[in-house]
Amino acid sequence: MAAKKKHDWSQFSMRVVIKAAPSRVYKAWTEGKELAKWFPVKAEFEARKGGRVYFEWLGDDKLDTTVLAVRKNSLVRFPFGSKGEKVEVKINKLGRGSICELRQYDMKTTEEMKWSMHMGCRDGWTFFLANLKCYLEHGIDLRTTDPKRCYKQGYINC
Repeated sequence: MAAKKKHDWSQFSMRVVIKAAPSRVYKAWTEGKELAKWFPVKAEFEARKGGRVYFEWLGDDKLDTTVLAVRKNSLVRFPFGSKGEKVEVKINKLGRGSICELRQYDMKTTEEMKWSMHMGCRDGWTFFLANLKCYLEHGIDLRTTDPKRCYKQGYINC
């Protein structure tokens, strides 16, 4: 019997297939007005290494950081979180659409962080990648826009 592989709590990856060209998916990740249609409610993204990344969600959660790397229509990388975590998004052509792969890494692995960050972020990205797909394929935003409902009931889709 093979030994069980230990789970790597320092990172996770997920993918979504989207019926949109890589250039369209890249634009949704790198243009503030586009980002605000599926991810934060306010966004600024300067698509160059060292450019500003600013996200604001309902309830005043904010991220203000800088771009680590971009490659037009195929790669976006930026810090995400207050503990040094990073997010990398790779976009590749798949038939007439794209595959968008997100990896969050450099995550802290204390017992508390395993659940609050690893599992919480994984749940959040699952929703937001589905919302990205919904937005790009159908023009629909699945987020709630009521901050009272969102934060009082613990929803992540804000």
